[in-house]
Amino acid sequence: MPEGPDSAVRSWIETFQAQSRLDLRPLWRCVTPSGAGDVALLDPWGARCRPDWHASGLVIWPRGGRWLQLRLELVCPPAWQTRQQGDRLARLVLRWWADAVELRVDGERVHQGDLFDTACRWPLPAAWWSGQPLQLDLHLRSPLHDDGALIASAVEQEPLDPADPTGVLVAPRLALAAQRLPAEAQPALLEQLQALDPADPSVAPALEPWLQEQVLLQPPAPVHVLGHAHLDLAWLWPVADTWQAAVRTFESVLALMERFPQLHFAHSTPALYAWIEQHRPALFARLREVMQAGRFEPINGPWVESDCVLIGTASLLQQFALGQAYSRSRFPEWQHNLCWLPDSFGFSAGLPAVARSTGVEWFCTHKLAWNSGQPFPHRLFRWRSRCGSELLALATAPIGTDGDPLAIDSYSRAWQAATGVEQALWLPGVGDHGGGPTAEMLEQLQLWQQQPLACPQTHGSLRQYLAGLEPLAPQLPVWRDELYLELHRGCATSRPDQKRHNRSLERLLREADLALALQHLFAPQAARADPSDWRPLLFQQFHDILPGTSIPEVFEQAEPQWRSARRQARRSRDQALQALLPRHNGWWLAQMQLQAAGASTLRLPAGVWRLSGAEAALPQQPAPGGGTWVQLHRPAGVAAVPLERGPSEASLALEPIAELQHPVTLQASEQGWQLSNGLVRAQFGPAGLEQLWGIDGVPQLAGALAWCRWKDHGEFWDAWDLAVDYRQHPLPLQWQSGPELAEQGPLCTRLVWRGCCGSSPLRLDVQLRAASPWLELVLQVDWRQRHELLRLELPLAQPACRYAADTPGGVIERPAAAANGREQARWEVPAISWIASQAVAGGGLAVLLDGPQGVSAEPERLGVSLLRAPTWPDPSADQGLQRLRLALSPCSQGWRQQAVPQQAQRFREPVWLRPASDCAAAGGWPALDLGSEALQIVGLQPLEQPGMARLTLQNDSPQRQQLRWPEGWSARREFTAGTEASCTSAGADDLLRPWQLGSWLVCSGSSPGDQSS
Repeated sequence: MPEGPDSAVRSWIETFQAQSRLDLRPLWRCVTPSGAGDVALLDPWGARCRPDWHASGLVIWPRGGRWLQLRLELVCPPAWQTRQQGDRLARLVLRWWADAVELRVDGERVHQGDLFDTACRWPLPAAWWSGQPLQLDLHLRSPLHDDGALIASAVEQEPLDPADPTGVLVAPRLALAAQRLPAEAQPALLEQLQALDPADPSVAPALEPWLQEQVLLQPPAPVHVLGHAHLDLAWLWPVADTWQAAVRTFESVLALMERFPQLHFAHSTPALYAWIEQHRPALFARLREVMQAGRFEPINGPWVESDCVLIGTASLLQQFALGQAYSRSRFPEWQHNLCWLPDSFGFSAGLPAVARSTGVEWFCTHKLAWNSGQPFPHRLFRWRSRCGSELLALATAPIGTDGDPLAIDSYSRAWQAATGVEQALWLPGVGDHGGGPTAEMLEQLQLWQQQPLACPQTHGSLRQYLAGLEPLAPQLPVWRDELYLELHRGCATSRPDQKRHNRSLERLLREADLALALQHLFAPQAARADPSDWRPLLFQQFHDILPGTSIPEVFEQAEPQWRSARRQARRSRDQALQALLPRHNGWWLAQMQLQAAGASTLRLPAGVWRLSGAEAALPQQPAPGGGTWVQLHRPAGVAAVPLERGPSEASLALEPIAELQHPVTLQASEQGWQLSNGLVRAQFGPAGLEQLWGIDGVPQLAGALAWCRWKDHGEFWDAWDLAVDYRQHPLPLQWQSGPELAEQGPLCTRLVWRGCCGSSPLRLDVQLRAASPWLELVLQVDWRQRHELLRLELPLAQPACRYAADTPGGVIERPAAAANGREQARWEVPAISWIASQAVAGGGLAVLLDGPQGVSAEPERLGVSLLRAPTWPDPSADQGLQRLRLALSPCSQGWRQQAVPQQAQRFREPVWLRPASDCAAAGGWPALDLGSEALQIVGLQPLEQPGMARLTLQNDSPQRQQLRWPEGWSARREFTAGTEASCTSAGADDLLRPWQLGSWLVCSGSSPGDQSS
């Protein structure tokens, strides 16, 4: 097939470029022990194993950290020597895909690079022009996870005078104009070019009139240039390396600012600035100077560039609250109203509400450009939460770019086509491991700033650029959904140990804050407990630590940080509660979240338990593993219950016992076992759990519960991605016949199955407690698999029309049957603690989770991904003993009516139980019950003002909720800028709209005084 006009134009230009560009790819030879060997480009391995790369002319070699040594003798072509009139220089231009690179010229090292510093533009010495050859030695090491490639290798000429009076840049200028030319104009250009000889040096002047004409016909759009250095706090390097990379990056930027007065630079992450402030105060002082001059810009938002789909609402709020507080206190000359998250793996639908509550107005990311399926439809839009809170959102230019004029022009035209906005944002700078702009990048930008065909540059801050976009807000499209990344679907499942650490520390910190606030409000005279510190948790929520996508050293070094932070948070909580609760001869049980009153069955230490002052003992049953199952009446709201514990269970038969609610019964038949407590009924047979009923008697399962094993291999980003085709590669999983009856009684009955998943032994405990609305499943695995996926799948007897799951900042609901490609791409989504189906008739089935997991929902089934086994970047990821807890809760009327979010809290968050302290206060606190099961405490934190605290609540329902403050509590609503005017009706200060997040200043007794908000 003959090539089209555009292809023919490109071919002519490539030939013409040879006058000022020398392609080196065919000249490199592989170095062998005996010297230079065969031409590297002809190595048959690349053509056989990576034909797509080979067809593009790349030099390729195998993955796995293998070294490739290349050599060539570089001689200036005679024609170039003739044209050199002291008006030009030559640069060695290289681009690679390798995790270590070293370039030596005549034995001297002149450049180093890696996976992130992926290019160089090294100026050749003047002697080369006079015919002195240079011996180039290039050593490259392939990545562990991918084959290596030398992508580009050339010598390019540049004019010494940016005005280019001798036409050195005619060829790249022609390429710029041609790529901007519409398709219908290509034939005319081709006709003009075909009349010229691309190898003739006299052609350049003949092209000048046409090039000058294109400046008028196709004027380039301006770009706003801002230097940037994306720096992952950990990834393929440990955290300690990050601090040094930050120091190198900032010192490099400060030095470049002296050489290039136009340079402006922006960097994120308050945690990083805080480290510099503490450990490098002199550097921090220099940064402050250029910040005050407006050239070094903090673009912060959250404390770190955190994960935004696996953390709870409380953590997400703390990320923004602490990040914003630090930025405002240290950098007061800047307005802190933006959130910079270029690389996180998706963003929850509730993020706008949380960020907006801390004063954020702009959200910036580039990650949505990574979608593997449907491109994200907007680059400039308004992002709206379910409660109505909005952020202006910008899909930025790629991070880690350079000064290539063709790439800038291509992006500028794509930006204009997508947004209708003339000026685009360009972010040059080496990224991922820091680095920032290089002198070569800035020199290239300077050079092309003088060329009328190139995009004119304006150097300035991000805030200046965003200010120019703000007037467009009323006409921008509105996105009312999460920002789902159609990639990296395995992050919710990889490294479950990090998710468990996060879940437990998040709970402990929230409880510590609550206990400290209660002490601050109701026992101010007591000795103050140690304050809680969220920063260790927030740091470990970085988007390559919590998802489990870093090297092993990162997790090894994080382990003591997790343990230390848990100890501190537990100590703070316990000290505050024991100082707050009154003395009595017994124990205290405290409920630390808003819950409805009702019966609960808990495992307590062995003994005879009763409510303090009660004659009747509480219903109880010895637990084989130690302790005692006890049923008690749980109070409403945040409250404490005094208990007494007798020394022995021997006297229990002689004492009156309180009435047991919803006892557990076990019946055996030829068909198997049936377990019931009146709220939940389960049928077990040869296939395991075969049927489940709720209180309405409607069957929930269309078949037996399925524990499934699949091959999960072949994706490029191993720890990040589930294999798209994993369902096409099932593997066997065996269970031994019949369960063991491990425990039986009216308060708790437990059955045990054993099996094998490949070489990994399994143990499944299925447990039902008295008065529990769920059936609990505990899977213990000694995981030894590699590149496999273990999942639980629940075939639904009542087909789902919708499903719901919790997410940071709220709840997300979706159709169960995908109606378009964007919904089809969400075949695996993260959930924090529950997912529930919604049947057409109104019922459904909820799966309660012990922490974040990857889940899926279709009309016929729900699924939970339990374990993976990636090998890169952590070869031992997920290996070893794993304990996974889930529960199944039939919802006769739907997830909201059954209060599934509150059930999930009770399932995963234990109550607080301690002996009463001898040094306790005389008072206690009034129970905090706001009169609605739909309300969730996001945080209750003490303030510096005596007797004051801040209470943050979220309404997890589609109905408005009126707060009813109990006696002993007083409150005043806090409003962020722009929200107070919308709440003017009577009682609106205590009203939460559907899904809304709100904060109140609270105190004990009289109303809080007026304070700035």
